[in-house]
Amino acid sequence: MELPPVIEKAEISGKATKPTANFPKVYIEELDQSQEFFKEQHETSFSHVPSKNWMSFTAGKNGILTKILLFGKANYLISEHYGSGMKGFVRENNPDKGPKLGEWSLSRDEIVNQLSAQGLMETQAGWITIRMRGEIPQESGKTYFLICQEISDGRPWFGAFAFSEGNTYLGGRHWLHPKHDLVFRTYVGKVSDPAQNQQKSPSPNTSSDDADIPSVANSTVIQLPPPQPMLEDGPRITPTVNYKPAVEVKDKKSVPVPAAEKKAEPVEPKTKKKTTAVSPVVENIETESVSKEEATKQDREVESSQNNSLFDRLFKKDAK
Repeated sequence: MELPPVIEKAEISGKATKPTANFPKVYIEELDQSQEFFKEQHETSFSHVPSKNWMSFTAGKNGILTKILLFGKANYLISEHYGSGMKGFVRENNPDKGPKLGEWSLSRDEIVNQLSAQGLMETQAGWITIRMRGEIPQESGKTYFLICQEISDGRPWFGAFAFSEGNTYLGGRHWLHPKHDLVFRTYVGKVSDPAQNQQKSPSPNTSSDDADIPSVANSTVIQLPPPQPMLEDGPRITPTVNYKPAVEVKDKKSVPVPAAEKKAEPVEPKTKKKTTAVSPVVENIETESVSKEEATKQDREVESSQNNSLFDRLFKKDAK
């Protein structure tokens, strides 16, 4: 794995503190945004330095952001570059000046435990869950930024996360490059019970008491389908929400037609041409035959009339 670029004149933070806000109470949790293509043997990380500490996405549903899943593995345990944990928050509209929303944290130990629950080693890539604390509103069409604020152990980097090239997700990007997108999933929850007007509301699936919330490592893990490796630049993914991109996006190139389809197209027109070419010949033959018959008939009538006229003249002359 290649190391990320060296940070120059970085203000190294101390040990990351754990967020204090509670997990939001939600009754329904739904998948919202996703990007599931990756560049093989390529990984990237988060820093706590501005301009190198974020990823973005555009919400497609209204609700509360409950968690973000990234695809990756644990970074090196002993390294001068990587810390043992990171924490941060979410910003709306702008990674530097947008309002701060909620809190989140992720440690290397949590990543190892989550991968182990999926039957993976810490050197293997899998889905990594980052659970949000506090109510982070999601409004369809708005862009949000996952911001890394601190990295523990006085280190500048954290994580080894998969990403794609070629702008496979139009609704956001990774800080490293405008056309790079992390492999991710976002989930949105509803804070009110949809059936509360029809029956008594059930208990929400999360609680403000941290003791009642099972650890990700100890809870049942739903095996999500793994992302797919990119072929060359990879496919362009249609965004799940209508929005105005910050950067103008070029139109898609037309897809070339396979050679087999190109060869098959002229067959039908050729057959039609043969059919239309035969019919005039048949009509001409029939017309010519009819014309000959009429001409012969006319000749016979003329000859008959001439004979009759000669007979009448001779007969009448003798009679006189």
